[in-house]
This record gives sequence, structure tokens and C-alpha cells, in this order.
Amino acid sequence: MITHRKRQHPIRVHLLTVLIGSLWLAGCASSNTASSQANPAAADAYTQLGAAYLERNNLPRALNALDRALDIAPRHAEALQALALVYQRQGENALANDYFQQAVDAEPDFTRARNNYAAFLYGQGQFDPACEQLETASQDAQYANRSQLFTNLGQCYLALEEFDDARARLQRAQSIDPRNARGYLMLAELEYSQGNYAQAWAPLQSYLQLAEPGQAALEMAVDIAHARGDYSVAADYQRQLGTN
Repeated sequence: MITHRKRQHPIRVHLLTVLIGSLWLAGCASSNTASSQANPAAADAYTQLGAAYLERNNLPRALNALDRALDIAPRHAEALQALALVYQRQGENALANDYFQQAVDAEPDFTRARNNYAAFLYGQGQFDPACEQLETASQDAQYANRSQLFTNLGQCYLALEEFDDARARLQRAQSIDPRNARGYLMLAELEYSQGNYAQAWAPLQSYLQLAEPGQAALEMAVDIAHARGDYSVAADYQRQLGTN
């Protein structure tokens, strides 16, 4: 008889790394913060200039441009969160936290800022406040990356080992975007880590159909297939592991 031993796989992915491609730099839409009345066009222009420098990792010039924007409009939410990102890259975590907080205070509906603030908090190991920011952000039904946001929220609850909340948020991510590969993988890993092999199989199969599988996903597939008694399927995944 083949005995099956559950293998634990890490279910955390560095949230900051995942989010880096979705930072506010993409698009760089100007903010509608009400207090940007002194010269909003100039504040927006300096903010976009700062964004361009930040994208090229020219942090001193980004800092200078964003300071100019905030001289004109001290509560310009885009400039505040951009400055937070600059300080985050420089390792000035206290300043980054302060400017992220100012950004979401200035514009409470600024979902991208909350998402980026949550990434920062998660990277600092502050999982509870990160989840709080993501919960607030998740209420924005018009947010373009809402499925990713719910996936991030599920991951945040995983870090807190609040598995029911994590499962609910990951399932919500899939209902919003059925092609969210990362969400399927995280849901499969959650169920697998809890020994729920039957529940892990379907999301794992969805992930394998949508993405190029890595070693951890294939090993999980081998284990679950063995647990299901699907030895030929397990052997197929084992062969893929050998060529991966």
C-alpha cells in the first residue's frame, strides 16, 4: 500500500513583489482632491514629472518634483502617495508610512493608494492594518484590479492564519475574474495546507490550465493525485517535474 504523507508548502507570497507591477505609476491619472485649488494643473504636472523620475528610479529628482507639487497643493493625494513610494524605496519606512496615511486621509476613495499602502504594511509584517486597508479598498466596485485586490486580501488573512476569511476572499476573487491564476493557486495551497485535498484539486487544475506551473504546484499535484488514487495522473505530473 502506498502511504501518503502531507507535505507542507509555504502559502505566503511577498505581496509587495506581486503588487509592484500595479503601482500607481501605470496610467498616472491625476487626482481630484478638492484642496488642490491653488494651481491644480501645476500640481498635477509636477506629480506626473515625479512619477516619471520614480519609474526610472531617479529618486532625488522624483523627490524634488513631488515636493514642488505639494508646495502647490499640500493635500494632493497622488503626490502624497508617490512621495510615500519614494521614501519606501529609500528605506525611510516611518516617512513612507506617514505619507501613505496622508494620501488616504486626503482622498479616502483613492483605492490604488490603499492597495499600495497595504503592500507596504504587509512588507513590514503589519498584517492586521494591511488587511484593514485592503478591506476598505475592496469596497470600490469600480476598481480595475479588484480581483487582484481580493487575492491580496486573501493572502493577508492567510498570513494571520484566519483561514475562513482567506478562503472567502479568494473565492470572491475568482467570481470577479475566473482567469485569475494566482488566486486559484493560493486557494489550492490553502486547502492543501489544511488537508482538504478534494477541495484543493479543482482550483489547482484551474491554475495549471491558466499558468506555467512551477515546482511547488506540480509537487502539490503529485501529492493530491496520489491521495485521490489517480496514480497515472500523479505519474504524469511527476514526469513534468522531471523536465521542469
